Amino acid sequence: MIILALDTASAATSVALVDGDVILNSARHVDARRHAEVLAPLIAEVVAGHLVDAVVCGVGPGPYTGLRVGVASAQSLGLAWGVPVVGICSLDAIAHAARAEGVTGELIAALDARRKEVYWARYGAQRLVGPFVNRIDDLDPELLTMQWVGVGDEPRYPEASSLARIALPLLSAGAPVADRITDLATHGTDDGATANQLGQQQLLPPFPLYVRRPDAVAGAK
Repeated sequence: MIILALDTASAATSVALVDGDVILNSARHVDARRHAEVLAPLIAEVVAGHLVDAVVCGVGPGPYTGLRVGVASAQSLGLAWGVPVVGICSLDAIAHAARAEGVTGELIAALDARRKEVYWARYGAQRLVGPFVNRIDDLDPELLTMQWVGVGDEPRYPEASSLARIALPLLSAGAPVADRITDLATHGTDDGATANQLGQQQLLPPFPLYVRRPDAVAGAK
């Protein structure tokens, strides 16, 4: 199964074409303001005439605008090519890559959420809790003693190839896709509603996974 995977949940735009364990092509561009500009050329470069059997997109959590660029593109490609489209939590990709590099034990995968906050989830063999969004200062001190990947002195972005490698065995086994996550936490905070709905599901519908409301909201009439 050839999978086109893409992620725009961070400052990076990541695209990969994966056939089983083999990465056929991949590309990445880091610029938090240029997801919409660079994604289509990267996809064209990576696909390069291959036939794609499925599209996998990172569904966040992540910044509202950039995240929607990737999810909407994945939906459009799936419709145009007549192939299934599924989502994977972008933090799962960070944890998966860390495991592949030999990181052991429980860990926290995290992404910069701006406003001095982070998106984070806790992992053992799989996601244990999360995703959430919090200020670092508000977290349980015990969490801060664990190994963190994704933020800090060496930022790590979700890699599209990791998304594909998570999705492949699940798609091949006919694993169910979770229901769409619709509830949003209160603006600027995280009451855990999204994480509670998500549980440990890995295959997600191709819609943005939000843990807080966007800054831009419709005015009251």
